[in-house]
Amino acid sequence: MKNAYTLDTLATFVKEEDSALEKVGLKPFHNNGPSEFSIQKILGFSKQLSIRPSKTLGNYEQNLN
Repeated sequence: MKNAYTLDTLATFVKEEDSALEKVGLKPFHNNGPSEFSIQKILGFSKQLSIRPSKTLGNYEQNLN
C-alpha cells in the first residue's frame, strides 16, 4: 500500500478539518438532535398509523384518529 492510514490519523484529520471550518465560518450549525416536540410528533404518528395485510388489497395503511 502506498498510503496506510490508521483510525487515529483519520480522527485527528477530521478534528483539524472541523476546527479549520469553524475558523472560516463554513461549518454549519450543529444540533445535538431533534427537539422533544419533534420526537413526540413522530411517536404520535407511529401510534396512529396502522398497516395491515389484506388478501385482496395486499398491505393497506390506515390512520386511526
